[in-house]
Amino acid sequence: MYATFETNTSYKYLKETIKALHEPICILGGWAVFFHVNRRFKDAQGREYLGSRDIDLGFHFDKNASAQQIRQSSMAKALRVLQDKLKFKPISFRLFKEIHIETGKELENGEKVPSYMIFPMYVDPIVDFIPKQFKSVFHFIPIDEPLLRFVFENEANREVLEEFNKKLWLPKPEILVAAKISAVRNRDKEHKKIKDICDIFALLWYAGEEPAVLCKKVAMFLTKSEIKESLKILNDEDYEKAARQLGHEQEQIKSIIELLSK
Repeated sequence: MYATFETNTSYKYLKETIKALHEPICILGGWAVFFHVNRRFKDAQGREYLGSRDIDLGFHFDKNASAQQIRQSSMAKALRVLQDKLKFKPISFRLFKEIHIETGKELENGEKVPSYMIFPMYVDPIVDFIPKQFKSVFHFIPIDEPLLRFVFENEANREVLEEFNKKLWLPKPEILVAAKISAVRNRDKEHKKIKDICDIFALLWYAGEEPAVLCKKVAMFLTKSEIKESLKILNDEDYEKAARQLGHEQEQIKSIIELLSK
């Protein structure tokens, strides 16, 4: 799905990012799925689960946080580390580096390289709430994921693991599935939609719980109508492309994912 260079580079910078930030560090998106399922997937298939191109980090805000509280938040501290220490550059709501595809080296400002030789390495800070004063402090509007609040409000909704000698918080599989289902309906890039299908199935099949049990837990975070609305946009071609990535039959993937709407 993604080039090995891209996922290896992303993993390299995930490691650097985790080592540089203060714990606990909340990991979302594709790398969170990877940490949940990789061991069982590798045992079953003899290969690593699909990596991610981007790094998604989760942060908590009180919806009524003042400008001063926002400036002193864990996100503010993380952004300073990412920009000042790791040299990521801000672009809109994201941080990025440009990596030369052949050498793996970070490109310097003004260095001229053909665009097809550049891999943009993104870090996306994601918040549970966007306080009113957020834009006045950071000068951008972040990605928000309302389901993230459950991870910060209740330890039962997160798993804690140690990776790269740091404590990580992972949303429980049911929250990641719910977030992926919500995201898939708005995907404008095919590869992201296919990756969502892969991640949803992998969480249902490889996260260590019976799929039917996990589906019932997902229903605590999304209504059946919301789930059905999202799954409607998935077609047989999408499932077939996901099957090629996962090493499972197309019909199996489809039937397991459709358990969510029953």
